[in-house]
Amino acid sequence: MGIRDFLSDLNEDRKKAQRKLKDEFLGFTSSASRKLIPRELRPALPFLSAAVPFIVPGAGIFSGPFGRALLSSGTNLLAQGLADPEAEDLNLLSAGLAGLTGALSSPELSDSMRAGIDTGTTAREAGIMSQAGRTAVEPSIGFMQGAENIGREGIASMSDFVTGTGETFQKFGRDPGALFDAGVKGARFPGVKELGTAIALPAAQATGDLAYTEAQKALRAFNDFEAEEMARAGADMEAIASARRSAIREAMEVSGFEEDEIMETLGELGLKQGGIVSLAEGGMLDFGGKEMDLRKGGFVPIGKKEKADDVPARLSKNEFVMTADAVRAAGGGSVNKGAQRMYDLMNNLEARA
Repeated sequence: MGIRDFLSDLNEDRKKAQRKLKDEFLGFTSSASRKLIPRELRPALPFLSAAVPFIVPGAGIFSGPFGRALLSSGTNLLAQGLADPEAEDLNLLSAGLAGLTGALSSPELSDSMRAGIDTGTTAREAGIMSQAGRTAVEPSIGFMQGAENIGREGIASMSDFVTGTGETFQKFGRDPGALFDAGVKGARFPGVKELGTAIALPAAQATGDLAYTEAQKALRAFNDFEAEEMARAGADMEAIASARRSAIREAMEVSGFEEDEIMETLGELGLKQGGIVSLAEGGMLDFGGKEMDLRKGGFVPIGKKEKADDVPARLSKNEFVMTADAVRAAGGGSVNKGAQRMYDLMNNLEARA
């Protein structure tokens, strides 16, 4: 066996072990979520996870950046699994960002970074020259040392920002009344503004995680049902991909997510390109010159919006089309469940014809 074959087998073993670990982890979180966590509370889990770096005291094993990074990444992955008991995958990018935030929240990181900055002249040397009445000569440092200094100061500054956010939470936690102090003239309730600024950092992480979860749910629903129906209706892969993006977009819009959050989530799922701009700007969907063939019945999960009449479809005499509101009502508020019930009704009635 050559070195290439050995490395290939080693990489394959790694992938298998990683898949097994992921499946076991998601199996555990799925079971725990279904048994212990009410459906209504699951959307709050990403926000609780994002708050961990700011509320866990910086002491003991959680004082250093490594320990806090592991804690933040671990709670992020746990929240992902518990928030979506049907999840088939994990957002490792989110877990990595959570770990970075956790590392930056270490109270030790800022000082340790700045301690390593080399300016070329020590404090002792500068003191000796000052006592001797000599002007210190501007020290010369190499390019690499200068780059390292900039990097260290950048990390230290980011750590100061993150730890400052945690200190803000602790301050108002100790003295909630300070949150509603009137403040000076022209600056009403500065505490509220300060807390709002602090909340923005964990809220951004949590909102992104929640958006990803909702998008994954919509993607699974589409793949389990609509994609097969579109393929049977004669739609090509490009049309199916556009419909997949549209289904995710609709689900996220219903959940109240903004355009930038939707586009960012589509990018994380690898579905950002193609179809979205044309749908957002209106116009008919392009099926490569084809229409959706619904002469044998079919569900239409695509289009700019409901009642826009922008989906080209082919029907036959005596066929009947249900409105989107009727489909949604049949599913108790879910268009996917409503479509399935419509299909079941159609099949039952056809069997009696």
